[in-house]
Formats: sequence, C-alpha cells, structure tokens
Amino acid sequence: MKVRPGAVVRGTGVALACLAKDESRRTPILLAGFACGWFLDRPGLQLATVVPDSEEPWKRATVPFATSVASWSTAMLVATTALRRTSLPVPIAALVLGGGLVVVDSLLADLGERRDVIDADEAGAEG
Repeated sequence: MKVRPGAVVRGTGVALACLAKDESRRTPILLAGFACGWFLDRPGLQLATVVPDSEEPWKRATVPFATSVASWSTAMLVATTALRRTSLPVPIAALVLGGGLVVVDSLLADLGERRDVIDADEAGAEG
C-alpha cells in the first residue's frame, strides 16, 4: 500500500475536526481538509460523486469536486460527532478515525489504480 499525501491531509482534517469541541467549527475543518487533499491527489474514498454529461470543462471539473466534498464532509461530520459521544477518549477517537481514513483511502486508491491498469491492458489486447 502506498500512503498518499492527499489521504494524509484528509485524515488529518478528520482528526482535527474530531478534536474540535465546538460542532460549528468541525464543518469548515472537514471541508478544508478534503479540498486540500483533493488537489494533492484524487481520493480513493468517495461517497457520492456526480460527473456531468457535459462537454464544458468547468462543469466536468467543478461538479465532481463539489459533490464529493459535500458528501464526504457530511459523512465525516456524522462520524466525528458520533465518536465524540462514545466513552472513547476524544484524542484516541480522533487518531482512530483519522488514521483509519488514511489507510482506507490509500487502499481504495491502490485498488482503483490496479483496476485502471487491468482495463488498459485488456483494451490494448483487444485493439
């Protein structure tokens, strides 16, 4: 497994959001972490991404980013809030959620890359 810089940024954002006492501060932390991580590398863990059927480049770049950031941040906000309500100490909960996200994100990105290589090899063999 190759740990990706974007996954580390996203995991750090989740951990920091989990550490934030005020719920209103968690959302901007999650949004910033995911947005910064997106530009380092595309995430392996995406909950809902809409890719428009359009030839306009700005739509093909903006809509997937916006939908992915919104769905992912919402899910992580729910997860951080739920973990803070357990009896698990907050720093441990933040480490578990952030670290787990880094691992899952990196593994899924690796699986996606392998799938792309296999698809390219199959397309090359057919052509």
